[in-house]
Amino acid sequence: MSILKKRIEIIDELLKGIEFDYIELNSILEDNDIFDNPQKRRIVNSFLFSFSKLQDNIGAKLFKEVLYELKEIEFKHTPMLDILYKLEQLNMLENVEEWEMLREIRNDLAHEYPMEFENRKENLKKAIWGYKELNKIYSKIKNYLLNKNIIKEEK
Repeated sequence: MSILKKRIEIIDELLKGIEFDYIELNSILEDNDIFDNPQKRRIVNSFLFSFSKLQDNIGAKLFKEVLYELKEIEFKHTPMLDILYKLEQLNMLENVEEWEMLREIRNDLAHEYPMEFENRKENLKKAIWGYKELNKIYSKIKNYLLNKNIIKEEK
């Protein structure tokens, strides 16, 4: 099995899990005790953990593996900015700024403080938006790969 195919399978599995958390999260998002109630906090933490893993798998791994497979880059250690511009050029990424915004969300999540309720809630809403964007980016890349017959749809 190719590295790219394995990466696609990993991301597909991550998406299944995060989608479940996303649905649960939307039902409790406006609750005042979202960070105090242990069950609700578990849902939030699970979603945020999965969001970070998804972003890592797409940004740090999938992007390079796709471009390497397409022979658009020669080395997997190509600088990230070059990777992003190449993906934009191939219409797999709408624009480089989109990815930069997703990276900022992750940084905000990593530097938030537990007692800052409003800041945490705002970061959570950004992560929800980011999840939807990651899903769009991934779908676009996967469809590109399917249309070019680089990967096959599993039955």
